[in-house]
Amino acid sequence: MARLLVVDTETGGVDPQIHSILSLAAVVWDDGKILAEFEVLIAEPVLAVTARALEINGIDLVEHCKQAVAPIGAWAQFQSFLWQNLTEELASAHKITLVGHNVNFDVEFIKRLFRLTGVAFETVFSHRVIDTAGILRFLTLAQRLKLSGASSTEAFAYFGIEVPKGKRHTALGDARATAQLLSKLIDVVR
Repeated sequence: MARLLVVDTETGGVDPQIHSILSLAAVVWDDGKILAEFEVLIAEPVLAVTARALEINGIDLVEHCKQAVAPIGAWAQFQSFLWQNLTEELASAHKITLVGHNVNFDVEFIKRLFRLTGVAFETVFSHRVIDTAGILRFLTLAQRLKLSGASSTEAFAYFGIEVPKGKRHTALGDARATAQLLSKLIDVVR
């Protein structure tokens, strides 16, 4: 099986056309093993955020901006990470498959980062994605799981996936947990 890239973002809101991407994390997943991880804090030239988003992700914008890099710097760091860990996938015609929980949300914000840097998303990533929320829904419909919904909070609790204190609703904390969730979901059908 090819390596997959489990991603998560923290954002300034829910609309990638308006709200800023504040952080991006990625975990290289290979048959249940986490091989490498990456996180970058991003400071767009003008930050567009909502109070609700900052309440959920706990980001202090003053502290965030002290450590964050401009979008072009974030892309350079991300690109370096991808080449170090997914060279074969980048060189193939298949491109990198992204995995996430409600992954299309994250994909749209990653596309925002790419637009800010002038890089075409499609040159790096596949149009195919794996959504752990969709898998949860499917397995629940197939009566392989007994969940009331498909939230990451419920899924992490169901499978006993613990996110370290202070790391929940951080891009890297949630990407790591989602990688573990992917492995648990595969175990359900093996």
